[in-house]
This record gives sequence, C-alpha cells and structure tokens, in this order.
Amino acid sequence: MLAAVLVGGISLPAAQAAAPVVSYNVPASPAIKAPIQKPLWTASFDKNTNSVVTDDGILFTFNGGKLVALNANNGKKLYTYGSRLRPDVAHQKGTVYGVTEAGQVYALQAKTGKRLWQTAAGVTDSGSPRVIGDTAYVTKGNAIIALDAATGKQCWKAIEEQSEFAGGVSMEADGIVYASYMVQGALTSVQLDAFDKKTGKKLWKQFRQYPPLAVRNGLVYSLRDEYPFDDADPKRELNINVFDAKTGVEKETQTYSWSLGALPPYTRDNNGSVILNGNDLYIATDSAVMKYDITAYKKDAKPLQKWSVPNVGKSLIGSVHDNKIFFSKEASGAITGMKLANGQTFGFQTDNQPVQTDIYGNGVYIAQSDGVLHGYNLQTAAPAFTVNTGSRQYGPTLLSGNTLIIQAKDTGKLIAVQVPKTLR
Repeated sequence: MLAAVLVGGISLPAAQAAAPVVSYNVPASPAIKAPIQKPLWTASFDKNTNSVVTDDGILFTFNGGKLVALNANNGKKLYTYGSRLRPDVAHQKGTVYGVTEAGQVYALQAKTGKRLWQTAAGVTDSGSPRVIGDTAYVTKGNAIIALDAATGKQCWKAIEEQSEFAGGVSMEADGIVYASYMVQGALTSVQLDAFDKKTGKKLWKQFRQYPPLAVRNGLVYSLRDEYPFDDADPKRELNINVFDAKTGVEKETQTYSWSLGALPPYTRDNNGSVILNGNDLYIATDSAVMKYDITAYKKDAKPLQKWSVPNVGKSLIGSVHDNKIFFSKEASGAITGMKLANGQTFGFQTDNQPVQTDIYGNGVYIAQSDGVLHGYNLQTAAPAFTVNTGSRQYGPTLLSGNTLIIQAKDTGKLIAVQVPKTLR
C-alpha cells in the first residue's frame, strides 16, 4: 500500500524515485583550448559540391548549379559559368574540366572562364573527367572514354563486358592506361585492365588485382585481393603480383607473411595494409610495421626494418610525409602517426568525433562533428587554433598559399582562414 502525504488538505500518494534500467557514464574528452581563428572570408556553395583549388590560387566551386571561380586568398568572385552543371571539376595546366547534367564534357580557360570546347550531350555519366597528361578520361556505364584534353575529340572507347559498373582510370605509364573495375561472378572482386593509350585496345586483364602500386622498368606491381580467407587462422599474408606491362604475364609473386599477435576471433581488419614510397614498401599488421625493398624481393627474407606498433583496427593511409607514416582508424575516424626515425607513435587529441582530417606541411586540420575545426602542429601534436564552422559534415579541407579553406557541407558555406606561421 502506498503511503500518502497531506498537501492543502488533499491526500496524495508519496512520490517514488524511478530506478534506471541502465545507467552508464563515460567522461567527456577535455575541451581543446586554442585561439579562435576568425574567417578571412566566407562564401556560399551547393552542399553536394566537391570544390578544388588550382596552383594559381583560383578556387572552383558551384552555386545554384553554376560554376563559380573565386580568388582563394580574398574570396572575390572572378566569374561564373554555365548552368545545370554537375558539382565536380578537374583541373590541369590552366584548364578546368567539368560535365553538364546532360552529360556534356566541357573545358574552360581557368583564369578567364572562356570555353575552349564542349562535347555533345550524353557522352558521359561521370561527375568530372580524370585528366592525365593530354587525355581526359570519362566513363559511361562499363565503358571508359578517352578525350583529347586540348580539343575534346573522342580518341577511343573501351568496354569491360564483365563489369556492370563504371571503371576508374588509376594511372598512365609508358603508353599504357590502367583501369580498375568491380567484376561480379561466383566471387565479386576488383579487376585490373590495361589499355593501349593510343588506340584503347585492351592489352590484358587480371582478376582479383588492385590498381598498380607502381609501374617500373616494364613491370606492374599490384596487390592481390586475398579475400576470402580463413578468419580462424592466425597466419596472414599479403601477395604482390608482378606483371609484364605489355602482356600481363605474371613474372613474380612477392609473398609477405606474419602471424597475428592478437587472440581470436580475428577479423578482416587484421589482414594488413600497405603503402609504397619509392622502393620502400611499408606493411602494417595488427602489431607491427615492416619495411621492405619492393625491387629486391627475396622469399622469406626478414624486413629491412621492423617497428613494434599496436595497430588493431588501423590501416596505413596517405603517403610518407616528414619521415612519418599515418594510420586511419575507421571505428573512431581518428588519424594517428609513427615517426620512422624511432618508431614513436603519436596522435591528436580531439574533443569530439573527427569527420575530416587533412595534413599539409606542418599543419594537421581536423574537422569535428560538433561544428568546429582544430588546427594542430604536426611536430608537437599541440592545438594551434580553432574555427567555428557550424557543420557536422565536411568536404576535404583545401589549401592555397597560406589560406586554408573549409568546406562546411551541412551549411553550404566555404570558410577561409589564415594559416599560422608555425603550421606552414
């Protein structure tokens, strides 16, 4: 029976505190304390835009389906171009390339916005071309189309019949174009195709092979897709197949093996990751980073160097910079690093979930889901400044000279700030 209390002559049941079914607390990260950096300028842009900045300091973005060229240093509008354009562009050597919603590919003089050429409608379903040297590559369905970058004239069209999806051109080397497709069958995996650059003739293809790590001296180095493998087996290996660039004939398989140091159950995340810097091949396992010379492979040879690095759930990312390598951790979005000189690992303290991280020079720029971006010193990992963005989603942070440009996609705003001297 409930007890009662007398309030103003009225008898009421006594209140009882409710006990939670679950009560769990995690302390918040300490707040980052760094000076607030005020914007140099801001500008509006379409939220799904992938903006780019050229070596000449011109920022290309889109607003209302139009291409907008801005001075990256002061935000001044230089010109606008077109309408109903897909919100992505590529640029090379003073020319900017894009695609209309109707599938027309266009090329403009970057400084003036003068149109150099435009193809007929329906040429491509790409967002923008991939421009390499004198060729602009676009896709349509499972076809790759090569356009003369100077005139827009179609040079050739190559189709991968076994793929239902568009391929992606990864690189050119010695007159050969390399492209990757996802091919479905009993096993769905990536496929590497090689085409003659002049004619588009398919020279060869290799199933379960990733885009080339490198093409050297007539040889193509490509990482093999190891999936599926036995998750319960602690033994792991990475295989790099070496192919003749002209014929696709396999010349060598480089096998790098190790045993997992962790306890089961094992996951695909434990299968290792690689980056190549010159001839230096870095392989990250669940517990170490190993360095080999990719051009001097010997079976079962010990690594040239080995660092003990707890690496569960992390993957090598980017490239070697300032004698450091970097890892991404998908679960948290954090980027960490390791100094090659001594194997010392480091990270950057955040006070909310990282969404976008970019590293330029001595600056590390981390945009968080709470609407702020922090700039850090790469050498010391100390925070140097904070920018209030008001956004939860971001495009890549851009850099032009000493001007950092934040793409705050939720709010459709470009925010430019001055980079401190210590981060340059």
